[in-house]
Amino acid sequence: MSLFSWIARWLRPKPQPKPQSKELARRMAAIRAAAAAAEPATPAPPTADMLRSAIRKGFNSTQPVTSSSHLHGRQEQLELLVEGVLDRGNHALIYGARGSGKTSLARVFANMADDRGFVVLYSACEPDQDFGALIRPYVDALAGAPVDWPVDRPVNPRDVVEQIAPRARRRFILILDEFDRITDGAVQHDVARLMKMLSDAAMPVHIVAVGIAAGVDALIAGHASLRRHMSVIPISRIESQAVFDIIAKGAGSIGMGFTDASRETIAHLACGSPYHVRLFCALACFEVIKRKERKVDLPATLAGVARAVNDWALTNAEDAALFRKVIATNSPHWSMIETIARTAAAHGFITRHALADERGERILSQLRDALIIDAAEDRIAFQDSLAPQFMLAMLFAAQNSEKIDENIISMNDLHRPIAAE
Repeated sequence: MSLFSWIARWLRPKPQPKPQSKELARRMAAIRAAAAAAEPATPAPPTADMLRSAIRKGFNSTQPVTSSSHLHGRQEQLELLVEGVLDRGNHALIYGARGSGKTSLARVFANMADDRGFVVLYSACEPDQDFGALIRPYVDALAGAPVDWPVDRPVNPRDVVEQIAPRARRRFILILDEFDRITDGAVQHDVARLMKMLSDAAMPVHIVAVGIAAGVDALIAGHASLRRHMSVIPISRIESQAVFDIIAKGAGSIGMGFTDASRETIAHLACGSPYHVRLFCALACFEVIKRKERKVDLPATLAGVARAVNDWALTNAEDAALFRKVIATNSPHWSMIETIARTAAAHGFITRHALADERGERILSQLRDALIIDAAEDRIAFQDSLAPQFMLAMLFAAQNSEKIDENIISMNDLHRPIAAE
């Protein structure tokens, strides 16, 4: 290239970018301004309906839990059950008071067994079932179709083993919930015999019976050797820290807070029963919604407890009326009523020897129609095993009646959004 060509190229004007149209520039400026001014959208406060739904999920007292993350205070029992049944191949008996979380433990265990490749079959027992009616559905499910059972005689444990033997290619767990509802000793005897025969034949079928404490001796009676094939899992009341964990987890899922006084009151009244903890918490939260608040304080807790008592009284009017009468006529001895209720709630029974007080004898005499008295064992239990906590709650409500807000709020008001605290 010549010198003149280089000079000419250097002198030539450089191309300029095309100017942006005025309309496009205006639109771009508007977009940038809107972006700069925009703020994250603030979510609308939850309505009462939304909160009520969250409360039912967070403090569900009517259904057993199925996740280990909700099984507070039962980790040791869960580990014993897993080790005994899944690892060692034992049968198991889970027993404890009503409302103590036996079925929840069984359901969580069933999910863990399923994850490990076991086939889990579950059913609740009925009081009028004979052995065949109890066990046939399990074997039919195991076989995948109804099997041929004897028609000329009752089904016995050997029939069951013979039906299972050619079909047990996988490991099965049969859960018999509410086993204590079976009061026929012959049925209990046959279930124990079946457990023994399955273990002696080293068959991969394990039975988990779930019931109250009275079922232990009844199940093993006459089969002492069954003890070496069985893991017994007693379910006692949960500790205070586990109660607080239930409250904290449920409250966190709802977005509500509990005052220290409310938490301690619920723990005091529930006496370690997961059922009562969730029930009292749920109804206390519903009271808070009525007040258009977000904090569960002591008045709301007491109002929720009073409602729990009233709901229970509709299902057990005789005991409720008796408890009210005993509380009303024994105000100087409320501490003894509390001792009776708390002892029964914690241990499932009371002994006269432990009370050793004429006031206690007098109050027990007044409560006689609500009790089961075993003189031989010196044990006194409430016919309704959930009742001691409700009697304790009735007593506590009577002692704190001035703190309960009885205002009635229209249901129409419950649909308004509730402002955050």
